[in-house]
Amino acid sequence: MHVYKELSFVGNKPGLDSLAKNIYTVFPMNWIKPKRNQMLKDYILADYVGDQAPHAEVSIYYGKDTWRDGYVKVCNIVPLQKNQLTIEEYNQLLDLFYNDIAKVYGQTHDDIKVVGPSSGRFNPLDYISESALNKLTLFCNAANKSTGSSHPCDEERWFDFICQTVDDGRVFDYDTLSKFLQDEEYWGKKEKEFLGVIGQFAWSEENAEELASEYDNYVRILQYYKKTRLGE
Repeated sequence: MHVYKELSFVGNKPGLDSLAKNIYTVFPMNWIKPKRNQMLKDYILADYVGDQAPHAEVSIYYGKDTWRDGYVKVCNIVPLQKNQLTIEEYNQLLDLFYNDIAKVYGQTHDDIKVVGPSSGRFNPLDYISESALNKLTLFCNAANKSTGSSHPCDEERWFDFICQTVDDGRVFDYDTLSKFLQDEEYWGKKEKEFLGVIGQFAWSEENAEELASEYDNYVRILQYYKKTRLGE
């Protein structure tokens, strides 16, 4: 399962101020600074115009108080000649931005530390704890994949996983969980000749979306309960 890579610049206010002003001095031939746009005045922008990837604009938000976070990061990469980038194209452009610009800037400016790019492969432990992942795995491997969490035993394992993520304070968002449950590279692929409904294989799109919707609702209820009833 592929995910979008991330890239950050870590530093104090003088370092980040300098980054916003001077990063353009290390732009190589295939990158240009776009014309100033008042609507984008709080962004560091870099347009890729080479031939190794689709032409696109890399943007880094650096507003008035962003320095208080101690870092800025690439927040988006927008295509310039097509409607949408694939995850693979996005990650390719981020790698180009890192190799051509970010790494060079970091090597020549001691007041900035470049962090990333992160892996383009999904790791569930970046989102939830190992204990929660074990409980999700137990549910997925034992559940009836045609009925989701409706069977009492499946429901109990499902609820155990959900409660664990809420207790940990580390939860999935809807889209990530839905895609993860359908990931055949992680869960396995159901063989065409296998007619069973229980086993180590990924969920269908319909059932994965239903489970992700359930999860999202239950998490919000539990979080509300803990906050308003338990004061956590």
